[in-house]
Amino acid sequence: MAKNQTQENLICHKNNALKALNTYLEKLIKNPDKKINAKADKLSYWISDWTTFLDFENRFSPSSLKRYKRGEIIKVHLGYNIGSEEGGLHYAVIVEKDNSIHNPVITIVPLTSIKQERDLSNLRSGEILLGNELFIKFSTKFIDTFHSTKEEHQRLQEELKQFKEADNVSQAYVDEIENKQKIINNQLDLLEKMNFEISKMKRGSIALVNQITTISKIRIYDPKKNKDMLSGITLSEESLDKIDYEIIKKFTK
Repeated sequence: MAKNQTQENLICHKNNALKALNTYLEKLIKNPDKKINAKADKLSYWISDWTTFLDFENRFSPSSLKRYKRGEIIKVHLGYNIGSEEGGLHYAVIVEKDNSIHNPVITIVPLTSIKQERDLSNLRSGEILLGNELFIKFSTKFIDTFHSTKEEHQRLQEELKQFKEADNVSQAYVDEIENKQKIINNQLDLLEKMNFEISKMKRGSIALVNQITTISKIRIYDPKKNKDMLSGITLSEESLDKIDYEIIKKFTK
C-alpha cells in the first residue's frame, strides 16, 4: 500500500527524477557515437508520447475504438524499452480469440520485417517466419486506398475550381471544400509514409512470439475505426496456427 506523501516530498521526488533523466539524456547527446545520440532522440519522443498517453488515460474509452479480432494486424506504440525488448511503433498481430470492445487491454505478438543480413535458417526460439504474406496484403490495400484517395483529391480540386468561378457560392461552402482537401492531403502524406514502411516488408516478416505482451488499447495507432488503413488486414489461418503452436510449445508444459 502506497504511503501518503506531502507535497514537498512529491516535488522533491519529481525534481530528483527529472534531474537523473536530464543527466542521462545529456550523456547520450554528448556521446560521439551517432547511434547513442539517436537513443536520446527516441527517448525524448517517447517521454512526450508517454505523458500524452497518461494525460489521456482518464478520458479514454475502449468502446470508442473498433472491435478487434484474433489475427488482425494493428500498429502499436510499444514505447522506449530496455535491452532487446521491441519498442517504438510496431506492427503486431492480435492473438486473443475473444476480446471485448469494452476491454481496455489486448494481447499481441509483435512483428518485425526481415533484414537483408538475417540468416533465416537460424531463427531464435519463439520466432515464426511468416514469409511475404503481409507485404502482399499491405500492398493490395495500399494500392486500392491510394487510388481512391487520389481520385477524391482530384474531384475536390475540380469542385473547388468550379465554386471559385461561380458568383453565387458562399465562402463558407468554399472553406468546407478546402478543409476536406486538407484532410485528403494529410491522408496522402500518411499513405506515402506507409508505402515506405510496406517496402521494408518485401523480404518477409517474422512473428516474435517470444515477446508476446498485453498492452493498453491507448497504445493502438492504427486501425482505430473500421475505415482506417489497416482495418481488415488479417493473417491467414495457417500463419495463426503456427503462432498458436509456438505459444503452446514455449509457454506451456
